[in-house]
Amino acid sequence: MAVFYKFNQLFRNYLSYIVVAVAVLALTLPSLFTWITGYLTPLLQFIMFTMGLTLTVDDFSEVFRRPARVILVEILQFLFMPLSGFVLAKLFNLPADIALGLILLGSVPGGTSSNIMAYLANGDVPLSISATSVSTLVAPLMTPLMLTLYGGSYFEMSFSAMFLSVAQVVLVPVVGGMVINALFAKQTQKVSLAMPTLSSLAVLLVLAGTVSVNRDNLLSTGWVIFLVVFLHSLSGYGVGMLAAKFFKYDLASQRTMAIEIGLQNTSLAASLGLAHFSPLAALAGAAGTIVHTLWGTIYANLCAKKDARDAKTVKQTTAYTSSNQLATSKN
Repeated sequence: MAVFYKFNQLFRNYLSYIVVAVAVLALTLPSLFTWITGYLTPLLQFIMFTMGLTLTVDDFSEVFRRPARVILVEILQFLFMPLSGFVLAKLFNLPADIALGLILLGSVPGGTSSNIMAYLANGDVPLSISATSVSTLVAPLMTPLMLTLYGGSYFEMSFSAMFLSVAQVVLVPVVGGMVINALFAKQTQKVSLAMPTLSSLAVLLVLAGTVSVNRDNLLSTGWVIFLVVFLHSLSGYGVGMLAAKFFKYDLASQRTMAIEIGLQNTSLAASLGLAHFSPLAALAGAAGTIVHTLWGTIYANLCAKKDARDAKTVKQTTAYTSSNQLATSKN
């Protein structure tokens, strides 16, 4: 298992670089990865299953200990983010398929990597885990509901078909993983160290597949799709931070709420776009995998560096105060 520990550290420390490298490779040599699109659903189910294997009842403790914070995250996650996608689609006058993909990106649950970002940003990790878990479990209802509400003007869609699809891809694997973890805790604990690496590899495969099939679309839309997706994510970070500040939550909770709302499950958005609509509808999800990972890593690093500077300043101030007090006592 030592090899998986090293891989986990590799993905944690260099995830943004790996994501960009895979995206560039898929853009340069798309024929190597187009076959993956036929396996997107099983890959996503595997990602969700590995997430379920790592979850226990204790991971939902924040729901009962601090329910207001978790509920606020879910409200903003599923009400604000689809609305933000709808507004940006109108402002940039996006084609119907791409607009629908952006709204879909806003309607999916929080990204599985948000827990890592919260950890790197010195955020509230228990809150992050609970919020991600809850949003994932309610996604079969909320994702099709929000997509129908904001995306219905672009395409006719079946609520029941989308509900069943999200439940199949998200709910069943997560709950299945949780049940197995509960029944065979000792066995799953032995393989738990391998889960982050295997899940990260599956995410990279989904990224490569969606980018390769959208190569021409990504190149033709150029910077516009990346700008819109970035603004969409940034709006989530902003409203999450402002809401947390308004309710006077601590800094760690502020950072976590910003990450949870601004960082979406881009792989799920891309997969649902391809399965139910068209490659263009998966464009926002494909671009989002790159943008969300890069921006999430940058944000987490900025938070960590700020904390390091603040700690250094406090240490220097304490040392200066102590030396002055010592000098005064001698006098």
